[in-house]
Amino acid sequence: MKATPHARHQRGAAVLMALFVAALATMIITGLFYRQFVLLRTIENQQLTSQSRLLLRGALDWGRAILREDANRSQYDALSEPWSQPLAETRLDQLGETGSLAALATIAGSMEDAQGRYNLRNLVENGQVVEKELQALRRLVSLLQLPEQTAELIALRMAQAMPAPVTSDQSGAPLPGALADGDRPRPLPLMLPQDIAGIIGIDPAAVPRLAPYIVVLDERTAVNANTASPEVIAARVPELTLAEARTLVAERDRLSYFNNTGEVRTRLGNKGTLVTDSEISTASRFFFIRGEVKLDRAITRMEALVK
Repeated sequence: MKATPHARHQRGAAVLMALFVAALATMIITGLFYRQFVLLRTIENQQLTSQSRLLLRGALDWGRAILREDANRSQYDALSEPWSQPLAETRLDQLGETGSLAALATIAGSMEDAQGRYNLRNLVENGQVVEKELQALRRLVSLLQLPEQTAELIALRMAQAMPAPVTSDQSGAPLPGALADGDRPRPLPLMLPQDIAGIIGIDPAAVPRLAPYIVVLDERTAVNANTASPEVIAARVPELTLAEARTLVAERDRLSYFNNTGEVRTRLGNKGTLVTDSEISTASRFFFIRGEVKLDRAITRMEALVK
């Protein structure tokens, strides 16, 4: 007995409905599995990041220990010392670690003397721009062939963000004028070299060129002649040309580093009398410690300024 057209139509509709239900169920199940996969991957990534941060914290402690040992061993800081040698990407198990992550994680790192750069904090004292320091920054800006107004704009911003201490009368009460001056709105202080990009009037192209030569520390510091670049030394020492600074650095790196500021002045000749111990040194107290940990898919980086 042949099926009627109506019966065939019903069977076709039933097949289509079954296919639709199967497709819908597949989509729902796929969505559930995908959300579960995303959740698991998110948790896994968080665990990897946390583990990487713990490893970097250990690397930071290791860097501090190296610096302490160096401070106890020598009275100067130079690029010939162990702290200045970068650690190439290395598996943790090759460094003697035996934990479960040792064979999976790699670490790389380096240290840099922060006092090998010009410290912008030197520009201001008691809320006022220090002219001698401004001249040093002007020389650095000129040596790097940056716009002339760059130094003035940076110095003005530093002075605006670092007011003079509030003065008081004999009873200890703040003077009215000083109190009013302290109430004025002030810009946020610079924290990183790249923050100069936020100064109105600074050429954006000048930022990446100047940033490697400057630093912002929490106190005034001298430039370490053992680690500074020719540009920074030429900026720090009045009347010293860039060519002379390059010769000085080449001899320093090839022959011997300076044990004390007396040796620096001797090497500078007559121009050595133009700088004081507060402006040039052979030892440092501020260092950058940088590290990178790769653990499975996670890559975690760190940069810390230590004292």
